[in-house]
Amino acid sequence: MDNLMTLATGLISHETRRVETAAQNLANVATPGYKRQIAFDDVLAKGRAQTMPLSAALASPATGIATDFSAGKLVHTGNPLDLAIGGAGFFEVMTADGPAYTRVGSFQRDADGRLVTSQGWVLQGAGGGDVAVRSNNWQITSDGTVLDDGTPSSVIRVATFAEPGRLERGADGLFRATQAQAVDDEQTHIVQGFVESSNVAVGNDMMQMMEAMRRVESGQKLVHAYDDMLGTVLQRLGDM
Repeated sequence: MDNLMTLATGLISHETRRVETAAQNLANVATPGYKRQIAFDDVLAKGRAQTMPLSAALASPATGIATDFSAGKLVHTGNPLDLAIGGAGFFEVMTADGPAYTRVGSFQRDADGRLVTSQGWVLQGAGGGDVAVRSNNWQITSDGTVLDDGTPSSVIRVATFAEPGRLERGADGLFRATQAQAVDDEQTHIVQGFVESSNVAVGNDMMQMMEAMRRVESGQKLVHAYDDMLGTVLQRLGDM
């Protein structure tokens, strides 16, 4: 009977995590640049189905939750401070804890003309240094070159990773390269006036949530069955 309880508690724990993951995805369906999370066994199934290395598109941290780094659709905003990466790679921003990486390209200009995230982290250029514009006549070319009043002032860095599975997702939504090595993308393609939408597939996550909830209910039924059997055994022992 101990095996039954182990099976039940393991099932409940595993499927509860899948419910929470799907709920997190659905809550961020409208968040620009958000990358959906999936349970690690789903990652394994996807990898087997596609016969591809999981690290090519997916992260697999020790938590049992993976990140799907597939690109979302590009949405036109017309705002010159909105940037999107066409293809792989991440924008590098400088935080209080060092460099971090994101696909969210919604920037603002601070008092010094630097391009910053909504949290105030500064966009970084190739070779290091903050990306800033001093005039009101500026634009960004597809290779990331910042033209400030017609003069190149910097080049936006787009970082790529051979093993994105080593990236760590922070509570702030940024990724840290604690165990990964960032390299410059040699085929940078930046689109100005666009943002990348979330890659969450609402239908898929809703289906996974419902399936996981049914399995949680099955696990709860196993727990009740275990309790009933244990109660019956104790009752019979008491009658002896």
